Amino acid sequence: MVTKVELEAALSLVSKAAGHSAWVVGGSAGLLLRGIVLDASPRDLDLYADEADARSIHQALAAYAVDRQEESTTEQYRSILSHYEIGGVSVELVGGFEVRDGRSLYKLEVREVLQPLGLKLNGSGDEAYTVVPLAHELWFNLLRSREDRLRQISEAMAAAPDCHLPAFHKIVQRNQLTADLNNSACRWAGVKQEDQR
Repeated sequence: MVTKVELEAALSLVSKAAGHSAWVVGGSAGLLLRGIVLDASPRDLDLYADEADARSIHQALAAYAVDRQEESTTEQYRSILSHYEIGGVSVELVGGFEVRDGRSLYKLEVREVLQPLGLKLNGSGDEAYTVVPLAHELWFNLLRSREDRLRQISEAMAAAPDCHLPAFHKIVQRNQLTADLNNSACRWAGVKQEDQR
């Protein structure tokens, strides 16, 4: 299990090493950094990047790498994966991530969507990092049927709905998501169908 202090220390090292590459924090670590109370502490730190940036980041973090970057493809997921041990924290870098569910396909776009619309946080030093938008976490957990996580995300989005709508709509516009899935996401996000644009 990883504490917030340990996560921030690892993120400081990543931020300094990664230079101008674009990346964001996601998963349970991202939720914890947002201040969302979790049932269990994160086991690792999930970083997302577009595929080209992931390759650059992997080179920058070579001293911490515990494996090589490899393509990982399953029936539901496709990504370029690599793992690191940074300051006692297990870190997973996920590049070019795609999630499928039946006829739906969600492609994570870090530079175009997740980074510009994510939550900007300052680290313990001069560095800053971005946590994925909650709308991403909603879609991701809906696609993998994680209702426990969806409840937490839904409650957090309901506290400030206007902050989360731009990312929600952008993800809908830029991905192939079925009407049924979209209706379900709207219910979880508290978005009215007439607000879809």
